[in-house]
Amino acid sequence: MQRKKPMYKKGIRHWRCPSCKKWLSEDSFYSDKHTWNGIRSQCRRCHIETTIKTRDKANTKKLNREHMRRAREKDPEKFKKRERIASKKRVRGEKVIARDLLNRAVRRGDIKTPKICSICLLEKKLTAHHPDYSKPLTVEWKCYECHGSQ
Repeated sequence: MQRKKPMYKKGIRHWRCPSCKKWLSEDSFYSDKHTWNGIRSQCRRCHIETTIKTRDKANTKKLNREHMRRAREKDPEKFKKRERIASKKRVRGEKVIARDLLNRAVRRGDIKTPKICSICLLEKKLTAHHPDYSKPLTVEWKCYECHGSQ
């Protein structure tokens, strides 16, 4: 990996902010003793904008969901392995047993998965929501966003 190089204007070192792409003097960046050049990569203005964006919990959740989707697309094997390991560690309680019974019923064809979310009424990939785990085949079909927000 190649380090960023400064540009000199009138004897003053200027660095390029990766977010706004502007060349700014060193005093436009926050100091950071952990970096090789002693400053953060983002300029102060971009850093503030980023932190304000991530304070909003709903926006943070959305950004994280998008990040994880891209990460899964990039390396699906890594996530499949992680999920297999987590599945083996999972305690087989009432929730897991209900999911197993439902998944088997869907695979056999006893239960058909609808195409439309019961909450937002949009055609998306759906997941089953168990309001009562003692009735494993009684489920509400919701999209991932609606299922995660409730």
